[in-house]
Amino acid sequence: MASSLGSACRCITFLSDFGMRDTYVAQMKGVALGINPDVHLVDLTHEIPPQDVLLATFLWSDALDAFPENTIHVGIVDPGVGSDRNLIAAEIGPFRVVCPDNGLISVLLQRESVRRVVKLDHLSLWRRTVSSTFHGRDILTPVAAAWSRGVDLSELGTVYSEPLVTLPLATPTFSQSSITGRIIDVDRFGNLITNIAASLLPEDRNSLRFEAGPCQVHELSRCYADAPVGEPLALIGSCGRLEFAIRDGNAAEEFQLSRGRRVVVRW
Repeated sequence: MASSLGSACRCITFLSDFGMRDTYVAQMKGVALGINPDVHLVDLTHEIPPQDVLLATFLWSDALDAFPENTIHVGIVDPGVGSDRNLIAAEIGPFRVVCPDNGLISVLLQRESVRRVVKLDHLSLWRRTVSSTFHGRDILTPVAAAWSRGVDLSELGTVYSEPLVTLPLATPTFSQSSITGRIIDVDRFGNLITNIAASLLPEDRNSLRFEAGPCQVHELSRCYADAPVGEPLALIGSCGRLEFAIRDGNAAEEFQLSRGRRVVVRW
């Protein structure tokens, strides 16, 4: 997926911790459509737990590959809204992102190189009235909508020379006969998603054993249906990471496991 600099995009995505109870998401979409009525607006998710930048960085990075080139991705999980933290627009690998510089792009930075970054300080692109508590509506969305009309990144702000903020991400550890990782997410189905990428597993996977708390699995499944109903399984999920699940059940509830818990792969 190659970026075409300075060309218009047909899609803006939104990720936030706003939820859908209030009108915050709709207000952002209204602002975007007022600037570019032809753009498609896609909700990645608005169900990030409040202020949970760490979870957001994983989910955001996982989602971006599904979209066509030149899509602009707006991320708004911003505990520091109204403070002196910076807002940025960036070209990172083939992706275009608009977000606070608070670690939200940490996982993306692990796999892509930064090409250009600007600080969003061109006030002419902001809404006329800016709330100190809603920069997603009043700064980030208007800038993203202007970018979607073909404005070049350099016109959105000044060159950003400060080091980008990154979060201390837990990484798997290795021994001669094991990999130890962590649960980084529990999805809607109760599947336990870990930080162990498929590429980290040994080539010979026939003798692998998987442990997550009381959950013990002795083979790697191809899909959820490989296990009998109600039985635990381990598999590589759609994000390319090791998961623990229960066929037609909820592994998080069954095993009382949550984010941050240790998982081990042995051979």
